[in-house]
Amino acid sequence: MLSGFPASSTTDPDMQIRAYLMASGGIEHEALARAAGRFMRGEVAGHNNAFAPSCAEFAEECRFQQMTIAAERRPRIEPPEEKPQPKVSAEKLELLNKALKGNQSAKRKLARMFPDNPIISKAVDDNQQGATE
Repeated sequence: MLSGFPASSTTDPDMQIRAYLMASGGIEHEALARAAGRFMRGEVAGHNNAFAPSCAEFAEECRFQQMTIAAERRPRIEPPEEKPQPKVSAEKLELLNKALKGNQSAKRKLARMFPDNPIISKAVDDNQQGATE
């Protein structure tokens, strides 16, 4: 990596590598390789690409790559499969449409079809009370 930065040619590469290894202790080899590659390709934001990274910059990028690798290895949670919903028949939709427009016979037919539905029952009862008043 150091040979890719011409401004760092006067630095002793052995000493610099030792410093990098000390700064990035405990980091996986894959994360080290990824971090070095990102510096060589100039992909690390805020880094002056004319110079080799400092030990702290290299260690920071190594830790970031280590976290990225850990995130990639985590099992993915799949969303639950959507169950197909039953379709409403055309007859029921037509009845509902007529009932919404005020058709009393459609409301009564819906009430017979859905006797346990309190909203439909109430709508039919309200209309019957209004008709008797």
